Amino acid sequence: MRRRDDGVDAVWALSWPEQRATGINPIIIRAFYSARAHHPHLQGGTVGDWALNLFDEEQAAAELPNLRAIASADIHNLFFQRDYRIIPAIVSGLRR
Repeated sequence: MRRRDDGVDAVWALSWPEQRATGINPIIIRAFYSARAHHPHLQGGTVGDWALNLFDEEQAAAELPNLRAIASADIHNLFFQRDYRIIPAIVSGLRR
């Protein structure tokens, strides 16, 4: 969690050796609340902003599908920056 001039944010970055070796960015999920916004948002590294309206743990847990969708969209966009071989599960599946 970081305080910024225009609000607060938290950033999670996911990467792995094959992806880092290509020099492309990690999968990013950012939660932020800007002083200019009416409510908080989620953001992916490549997929823009998603509304984040929650007030308790149950609503936070219900955001899991959105987090998965952001990460999935981000990885989809990232592997088009190189190719599918940055994803170990795909490559190991091809070796069977």
